[in-house]
Amino acid sequence: MDKPALLGGTPVRTAPYPAWPQSDGRDMKYLNEVLETSRWGGTIHGPKVTAFCQTWARYSDARFGVGLTSCTAGMELALRAFDIGPGDEVIVPSYTFIATAVAPLTAGADVVFVDIDPKTFCIPPEAVEAAITPRTKALIPVHFAGHTCDVEGLQKVARRHNLKIVWDCAHAHTTEWRGKKVGGLKQVASYSFNHAKNLTCGEGGLVTTDDPDLADLLRYTLSTFGRQKDRPWYEHHRLGFAHPLIEFQAAVLMGQFERLEEQSRRREENARALSRGLSEIGGLDPPYIAPDATRHGWHIFMATYRPEAFDDLPKGTFLKAMNAEGIPCGGGYQFPLYGNPMFDRGTGRVNGGHAKFRAMPCPAAEWACKEGAVLFSQSTLLAGPDDMNDIVTAVARVKKHAKELLSAG
Repeated sequence: MDKPALLGGTPVRTAPYPAWPQSDGRDMKYLNEVLETSRWGGTIHGPKVTAFCQTWARYSDARFGVGLTSCTAGMELALRAFDIGPGDEVIVPSYTFIATAVAPLTAGADVVFVDIDPKTFCIPPEAVEAAITPRTKALIPVHFAGHTCDVEGLQKVARRHNLKIVWDCAHAHTTEWRGKKVGGLKQVASYSFNHAKNLTCGEGGLVTTDDPDLADLLRYTLSTFGRQKDRPWYEHHRLGFAHPLIEFQAAVLMGQFERLEEQSRRREENARALSRGLSEIGGLDPPYIAPDATRHGWHIFMATYRPEAFDDLPKGTFLKAMNAEGIPCGGGYQFPLYGNPMFDRGTGRVNGGHAKFRAMPCPAAEWACKEGAVLFSQSTLLAGPDDMNDIVTAVARVKKHAKELLSAG
């Protein structure tokens, strides 16, 4: 009865964990309100978009919010607003989604990949400091998995070297640093509303800032074909693109936002319960939370796998065994960003463009990809307390039978 499912035993569970995205009647109500108007798209200044941007800015402890097509667009346009482009370097993490590097590359800048802190999976100030050259103009820290970066340390480095910071908040909708939402940090933060995110409308993004001039530049110019506030629509003052968050997306976001706090509290409670259970077993360590991280966003539950505690069972076999038990979990990225085929390590060039890149030594990122990181999604944390017990039971079973699983290959 206790035999692992991968070796022919009965799985710990057969019921699925909660699906994502989730919807209820509020989403349909707001969507119908848009359908009944003639303002479906073609503008980022519609009533639903305007209302949501204001709502999200207040929630994020920021003065202004600008709705856009994606978090990637927000990061790219912020760099363009800071006049960062060809010949400049932008520092990004080596362990994150490719969008963080795509933003500076599409703005024409070169990227520099730096290592992560193995405890928080965020870039530490010392890694940034070591990568700075005279061409460095900005950095894009990622509040990875929902854990806040070392905000104070990174800001000190930025001030010392006169660098801009664009905070990647794709995972950090409810994340707080010292009691303040990370969207309210200086200078600009970019959020994602992609289908997998804790707040979603399928695709979309939003930038927060306290700078009114920057907000206007993003809202009226860089995201709307280079127009200018209070000027005719056919006047184009600088190179800009079409990156509108549309009324349908804002309608869904308003409905999703009304459930965000309730869902977030459930994730937080379940993350605490899962952390307690895993701590009792050992070998799959729960996420580290720094003292300044006063609220974790829990987009991902980032556990640390220690093979030696499982009789040197490879991470890949551990993941197969867990999924066979009915526990959905993954190993994260299989290689750091610079391991993607688009980055030619021999020439230091990016395939399909003129930009260049370089990678600092990244042992922590390499470790996370190879053996260190085991991930549980935010939707898994929306289940009930007993469902967290199933995860703990499955980990204990795999650990108990690790030698047999290792022998079975």
